[in-house]
Amino acid sequence: MRRLRFLDLKLYLPLAGILTLLWLALYSATQFGQAGEAIRQFGYIAVGSVVMLFLSGLDYRVFRKAVVPLYLVTLGVLGAVLVMGESVNGSQRWLSLGSLGTFQPSELAKLTSVIVVAVILSEKLTWRRAAAAAAALGPLFLAILVQPDLGTSLVLVAIGVVMAYVAGVNGTLLFSVLGLGASALPLVLKEYQRDRLMVFVNPEIDPSGMAYSLVQSQTAIGSGGLLGKGLMKGHMTQHGFVPENWTDFIFTVVGEELGLVGGVGLLVMFAMLLFFILHTGYHAVDRLGGLLCVGVATLLLFQVFVNMGMTIGLAPVVGIPLPFGSYGGSAILVYMAGVGIVGSVRIESRIPEDPLSDSVHPSMEGPSLGILSSSGKG
Repeated sequence: MRRLRFLDLKLYLPLAGILTLLWLALYSATQFGQAGEAIRQFGYIAVGSVVMLFLSGLDYRVFRKAVVPLYLVTLGVLGAVLVMGESVNGSQRWLSLGSLGTFQPSELAKLTSVIVVAVILSEKLTWRRAAAAAAALGPLFLAILVQPDLGTSLVLVAIGVVMAYVAGVNGTLLFSVLGLGASALPLVLKEYQRDRLMVFVNPEIDPSGMAYSLVQSQTAIGSGGLLGKGLMKGHMTQHGFVPENWTDFIFTVVGEELGLVGGVGLLVMFAMLLFFILHTGYHAVDRLGGLLCVGVATLLLFQVFVNMGMTIGLAPVVGIPLPFGSYGGSAILVYMAGVGIVGSVRIESRIPEDPLSDSVHPSMEGPSLGILSSSGKG
C-alpha cells in the first residue's frame, strides 16, 4: 500500500476508456441471447482491476525468484489441456473449472513468455542468454501450436523477437531465423488454417463459407459510416449477422454502432496506453523493468493490429482476441496483470531515494537508466 502512493494515474486513464467502450460494445452484442456474458465480463474486469492494483503495488523484481515456478506451472497447465482440455470447434484450449467456468492456459503463457524473456535477457547479453530465452519459449510455443492455436503461438513469436531485438540481439540474425521459420509454416498448418489464408487473399472464393465472417464483418463496419448507427442500434449487431461478434469480432460492433469516429477513438486510446507503457520502459531504473514494459507493449500492440486487421480484411482470421474487449475471463486477467506489472515499473521510477525526503529518484533527474536507453548490444 505504501508503494501505491506513487501510482501514476496517467497509465490507467486510457485503459479505463478502453474497458468502458469495449464493455458497452460487448453488452450491445450480447443483449439478445447471451445477456449473461456482459455481466460475467464485468465481474472479470472487477477481479482484473484488483489483480492489476496488487501487481502495481508489488515490486516487479520479485519475478526474478518467481520465474521458474511460474514457467513450470504454465507448462503444466498447457500439458493438462492436451490431456483433459475441453474441445470447441476442433481446438482443445480450455480447462473446465466447474461452476467457475473455463480457463485458457494459452493466455497465461503470453504473460509468462514476457516475464521469462525479460528475466533471462535482463543481465548482460550473451549468445548463451539469447539461446536460453529461445529454448524457454520453444516448449510454450509447441504446446500451444498443437492445440491447435496458430494465433496465440504467433503472439509468443512476436514477443520473443521484439524483446530480443530491444535487448541487443542482432536484427539480421533475428529476422533470418524468423524468415526460415515462416518458410516452414505451410508444413505445419492444418487444412482449415490454409483455407483461411486463401480466403484472406481472395474472400470471393467462398463468401458464404470460410469467408462468411470476414464479409459480414466488413459489411457491418462499412455500414457504420462516420458516426455510426448509435449504441444498441446496429442492425447487423443486434440481429446476429456477424458470427461471434462478442469474442474475436467485437470491433465490428464498435464500427457499426459508433462509426469511424468510435473506431478511431478506440485506436487513439490504445495508442495512448501503449505510449505510456513504452514511456515507462524508457524511464525504468533497470533492464528488467524496461524489458517487461517492451514485452507487455508488444503483447498488446500485436493483438490489436491483428484483431482489428482481420475484421477489415488486412490480416487473416487467426482467432486472436482484441485486448480488454473480446469476451473471456482468462484474457482480461492476463492483460490487466500485464498493465499492473508496468504500473509497478512506473512506481519504482517515481519512488524517492529516501521516502521521508523530497528528493526524487535518481532515474527522474536525468536521462533514462532503462533498457531503451542502454546499448545492450551483445
